[in-house]
Amino acid sequence: MSVIASNNQRMKFPEVNAERRDFLRKVEEKWQRRWEESGLFEADPDPSRPKFFVTFPYPYINSFPHLGTAYTVLRVDILARFKRMQGFNVLFPQGWHATGGPIVAAALRVREGDEKQIRILKSIGIPDSEIPKFRDPEYWVEFFRKGFKQDFSRYGLSIDWRREFFTTYLNPPYSKFIQWQYTVLREKGLITRGSHPVVWCPKEHKVVGDHDRPDEYAGIGPERVVIIKFKGEDGLVYPCLTYRPETVYGAVNIWVNPESKYLVAEVDGEKWVIGEYGARELADQDHSVKIVGEVKGSELVGRFARNPVTGWRIPVLPAYFVQADAGTGIVMSVPAHAPYDFAGLEDLKKDPYLLEKFGLDPAILDAVRPVKLIDVEEYGGLPAEEVVRRLGVTSQFDREKLEEATKEVYSKEFYKGVLKPEVFGERWGGRKVFEVKEDVVENLVSRGIALRHYTLPSPVYCRCGARTHVKLVKDQWFLRYSDPEWKRRAHECIDRMRFVPEEVRQEFHRLVDWYEDWACTHERELGTPLPWDERWVLESLSDSTIYMAYYTLAKYLQHPEKYGIDWSKLNNEFFDYVLLGKGDPGSVAERTGIPKELLEEMRKEFLYWYPVDMRVSGKDLIGNHLVFFIMHHVAIFPEEHWPRGIGVNGWVLVAGKKMSKSAGNFILLREALEYWGADATRFAEAYAGNSGLDDGNFEPEVASKAVDLLYEWYEFAVNNYGKGDENRRFVDDWFESVLYRTLEKVTKEYEELNTKNVLVEGFFNLQNAYRWYVKRRGGTANKEVLKKFVEIQTLILAPITPHIAEEIWEATGHKEFISRTSWPAVDKSKIKDEVEKAESIVVKLYEDIQEVLKLKKSGVERITIVAPSKWKYGFLEGVKRRYSTYGKLSQAISETIKEVEPSLKPAAGQLASLIQKNPEVLDLLVSPEAEQKALSDALEFLKDSLGVPVELVAEEELRENPRARTTLPGRPSIILS
Repeated sequence: MSVIASNNQRMKFPEVNAERRDFLRKVEEKWQRRWEESGLFEADPDPSRPKFFVTFPYPYINSFPHLGTAYTVLRVDILARFKRMQGFNVLFPQGWHATGGPIVAAALRVREGDEKQIRILKSIGIPDSEIPKFRDPEYWVEFFRKGFKQDFSRYGLSIDWRREFFTTYLNPPYSKFIQWQYTVLREKGLITRGSHPVVWCPKEHKVVGDHDRPDEYAGIGPERVVIIKFKGEDGLVYPCLTYRPETVYGAVNIWVNPESKYLVAEVDGEKWVIGEYGARELADQDHSVKIVGEVKGSELVGRFARNPVTGWRIPVLPAYFVQADAGTGIVMSVPAHAPYDFAGLEDLKKDPYLLEKFGLDPAILDAVRPVKLIDVEEYGGLPAEEVVRRLGVTSQFDREKLEEATKEVYSKEFYKGVLKPEVFGERWGGRKVFEVKEDVVENLVSRGIALRHYTLPSPVYCRCGARTHVKLVKDQWFLRYSDPEWKRRAHECIDRMRFVPEEVRQEFHRLVDWYEDWACTHERELGTPLPWDERWVLESLSDSTIYMAYYTLAKYLQHPEKYGIDWSKLNNEFFDYVLLGKGDPGSVAERTGIPKELLEEMRKEFLYWYPVDMRVSGKDLIGNHLVFFIMHHVAIFPEEHWPRGIGVNGWVLVAGKKMSKSAGNFILLREALEYWGADATRFAEAYAGNSGLDDGNFEPEVASKAVDLLYEWYEFAVNNYGKGDENRRFVDDWFESVLYRTLEKVTKEYEELNTKNVLVEGFFNLQNAYRWYVKRRGGTANKEVLKKFVEIQTLILAPITPHIAEEIWEATGHKEFISRTSWPAVDKSKIKDEVEKAESIVVKLYEDIQEVLKLKKSGVERITIVAPSKWKYGFLEGVKRRYSTYGKLSQAISETIKEVEPSLKPAAGQLASLIQKNPEVLDLLVSPEAEQKALSDALEFLKDSLGVPVELVAEEELRENPRARTTLPGRPSIILS
């Protein structure tokens, strides 16, 4: 075993043949140099060819790319290469994302001497002498931009690097493009200003978007809840946060965590007892909060408060499941409908020591009885009790089961639950919970009993390490994703698009409906300033929506040294003209200093490439970026420029586990390239999985094995191309059929981005078929067939392992790049079902003879294969036809026997019994001529392989042999002598 040394937990890699690996790496360097020198992947408009514009979401450049990034971007490259071979003029550009807080936060941590952050930089190979430079956010951008480009180039990605760019104000032409976009949106009335709940970092004082937090916290946002105020006899308010305000009618006690510290705070003029987290959240949601003291939870136990709707006097009791740093830290107890509450009460009843510990009179618990509020058909008694008993919950610490119980009860009661009339009266009694919830809340709020609030359903941490909370941000700018007309156009676009896989289409529809207004600006981050309010910077998801259009212009705008464009003169009129066709090019030329002819060329370039034909992404971006990608395109561009396709894949596991440094399976792309080389890494990444939401699995063993597989294919192809004999045999037709059928399958799999299926069908299965073909042919292939095999196999591999494919292509005498060679056409005239079935009969026969010989062991001097009488083929054809009609084999056989001439009925009866035992013969049925041809062609092979003379004899020649009479089409009898 060998290791990669830079990871914290050193991952052991399977041994690799270093000599072969080094050969492959030299080949890779050679072809990457040739591609660059020839400008092979620099795509310019060509009206004579169809275009294909494919993109990959620009990665966030705060580190080097790892195998997860490499997994998705490889699919883009494979598709780009495949489409080029199909004759498309393909544009595959790439940019880099630096917008947002993570880089700023990381630079700050380096300045602060944060050991964890410095360890992270060292773990990816940054030397000690370089670490101080990472105090500057701009240095991160430039350093990792170069690192990403270097790794992507070594990976063999077919990118048009002339169009490379990065985001933020550090790149003025891109910033002006983004500012133009938001000016257009504002003019369309799709941007508004107001207050909005956001996820807030109290340490960095900023909004925390999905890109600003570790992946496990992505997608968690503010949720609307209610705080109900229970007034204590001690003069304190006990504020209970709840998602189910209607259940206050059954609140029979209050819970606090006896071991936690609580604050006493004046909240809007009232004295509350509350957790520190809840106090901070209230203060950031327009409430006056002044801390006046502290109290331990145990000191509150035994006190009493009033239920504000029922007037009941209810006790404050201890519960360890309560978290003081979640919500308000105080919980109202509804044991009839809340599994945690029921379990907490049971624990107190079962453990007298607890009551004694807190000085509680056991009689207090006698009065704390669950009150049923909601009827659900599935529950006869108390819902919480029934589910707790059924799941076998043992205590309030049995969290996994209690979470399951809670989800079940809450879900069923919300959608199916009916409020009991004797509790809720005429106003709400007899109605479903979901129908009256808002009215209940409005009633409680209007009476001063409750207030609306926002919180997070679970803890969310910023990348800086601070725990976030919900804050109401004022004067914030929002994208009006709630606009009905905007949503309608997005739905229309989704209906037109191609999705790979198709099943994600409905999720996009759902998300478009789900989104409300989106806070699109942050403060104190890298990014592009809002053009009309520069204290705000557009956040990382909001500046990443239509940048694919910028790729069409980037080869001009990013290279002032070539085109002479003065960035300072770029204005909205420029982008209006080249992207929307608005305005007069002469006037734009005068204001920008860009020649009119160049402006018109840029406009034509945009019109040629747009729209995006396929955008390939990991599944984590479905819920945000990919939806925004659709929304912004339909808002800004005419329908003919709306996106055409989205491809989605899962994440990649490494050795079956989620990739992480702590698990010891975190692999940087550059580490993989160093150890296995580009093609072997690409092979293993392509083999890791298909398109869709399922996660792929990168297996290091496959990468090591790929080094051998690719080297051996090179050796075979170069040494055998042009070899073989001129003879034409049946088995040549068979392999040619398999070859073109495989090509047909692989073509479809490439279109669907099923890269694993491509390798299974187009490499492994095809290699196995060739091995059988050569074995069947006595070790020598037909020259023409072998030549086709080498070419088609290499062409199939070319999008996945392009470097070794180029080397083979050149070594076999081809002059052009394989990357530009036409994808082979499927010659359907060569695909012959009957020939393939007939050869399957030979394969099965060969296996049967081997089994029979094992049993016989010795004394076999001759093997006789009995070819069935022709009438049996007609009989099986009749059975097969009727079986497809009736669906019952016995009925099909009995109906067919009726048509057999009388003299053959006894034999047909015996045949019927044999078919019942061997129904697979129906699938192997071919014409007697095809089976005869296949068997005759195989005689020499069978003789040489088995070491015994083999003859083929017609059934009619052995009428007296009972074994001969059992011969079937597709399953000829075997007689040993």
